[in-house]
Amino acid sequence: MTPVETASPWRGTADADVLAGTGPTTVGAGRAPHLVARARRRLASHRPVELLPGWPLVLLFVGYPLWWIGGVAVFAPLVAAVPMLGYLLALRHIRLPSGFALWLLFLAWATAGVTVLWVQPSGTLAVAGLDRLVPFGYRLAWYAAVTVVLLYVGNLRRSQLSDQRVYRLLAWMFLVTVVGGYIGYLAPNVPVRSVLEIVLPAGVRSNDFLSVLIHPNLAQLQDIGIEVTRSSAPFVYANDWGANYGLLAPFFVLAWTGAHAGWRRRVFPFVALVSVPPVIFSLNRGLWLGLVVVAIFVAVRLALMGRLAAMSGVLGAAVLTGALLGATPLGDLVTERFENQHSNEGRTELANRAVAIAWEESPILGFGGSREVAGNFYSIAGASSEACPGCSPPQIGTQGHLWLLVFGHGLVGAAWFFGFLGRRLVVGLRGTSRDATALCAVVVFYVTVMFAYDLLTLPTFVLMIALGLLWRHESEPAVVRFTDRRSALDEPSHGTTVPSASTPR
Repeated sequence: MTPVETASPWRGTADADVLAGTGPTTVGAGRAPHLVARARRRLASHRPVELLPGWPLVLLFVGYPLWWIGGVAVFAPLVAAVPMLGYLLALRHIRLPSGFALWLLFLAWATAGVTVLWVQPSGTLAVAGLDRLVPFGYRLAWYAAVTVVLLYVGNLRRSQLSDQRVYRLLAWMFLVTVVGGYIGYLAPNVPVRSVLEIVLPAGVRSNDFLSVLIHPNLAQLQDIGIEVTRSSAPFVYANDWGANYGLLAPFFVLAWTGAHAGWRRRVFPFVALVSVPPVIFSLNRGLWLGLVVVAIFVAVRLALMGRLAAMSGVLGAAVLTGALLGATPLGDLVTERFENQHSNEGRTELANRAVAIAWEESPILGFGGSREVAGNFYSIAGASSEACPGCSPPQIGTQGHLWLLVFGHGLVGAAWFFGFLGRRLVVGLRGTSRDATALCAVVVFYVTVMFAYDLLTLPTFVLMIALGLLWRHESEPAVVRFTDRRSALDEPSHGTTVPSASTPR
């Protein structure tokens, strides 16, 4: 008689169910032992599923719109750095880029700033209590996170996480930024509440520092001599939008042009042209200056390398942008913006005070962070008023990452920061590939806008990704061959290596 399987609702269940006695029963000799043996073999060979290398970056950037509407976008890179750190600690050795000692000195200087947090510089309000530790700890967390992502990108092999994959992730983030620019301009007054704003108790979300970070702003309405709407989505401030656009644009070019671009290469000119209008109506002068400097840098570098065709492409893009401004109302926006440079005086005053106070009172360590100005720029008697709503200035050490470095970490701390950045840029400039040129352009843009933009969040995170990729392109000779627990590295090692926490001693 032919064996017949009894009808069972568990038909098709895993072989492991057979071992547990919960799977389908079979009428007929010999079937059950074979099933049991097969299940045992499968269970014996079972291995845990491993996530693809680079998954923290994928989750961070692909999911960024969700993190933004959830109210956690500002904290997402800090969270993503945790599994990256876990990966690094699991390695037998951790490679370090050349010049990393300068960065470690900067981190030490920034940490030592806790000793001067309660010092009152001249012309500022007195500080007391432990509240000063909150922004200080927040900045240190960001410095730690950007350090981790630099080492993470640099220590991953190309076979694990290719350059092109990183380019496409950040190109996606560029497109999200462009879309956010359009939404903020076209629908600035649409009320949006983040998930975190909905679920947090009123007492928690009313905190001034936290409320700004968790609210998904579409745009900022500002008075710069004229009433203007400036897009900020998917970031906190309009200047954040400008900084991220400029830093992400080179990755967009790398991902959507060249031999690996595929269909993206055909539509690149159209998408690039569509991305220009938000740059104009953002009214971001720092962004405009940064893009001009980057264009000049790329054109000169290509000319020196004899790549005249590529240089012609850069010049052609500049001409096309100029024609777009001349033929549309966007040109009138640019003209009007330069005729109403309302913030220049206040920014200049803040910068002058930051440098002068740091130089005279704490040139070594700075003051550990920013400080509230006593009164306003015109009187020590008060801040904003009905007659002068803009008289209440931002904190000293803000309105430009350069001023945070000088005022918050002293001239010495700023020197360590620029020493490391300069070292990495000089090494990167030795590369002659299109990738190296574009990645160096990220660093050039960052340095150009430091005087105007606060860059310590996602912009510095993106900068460190660019430096990590540049590190991969170095032409320096190998110093120590890097190995991990699984296999020897199949690419040259650059810089130095140190044993990780998991290395046997």
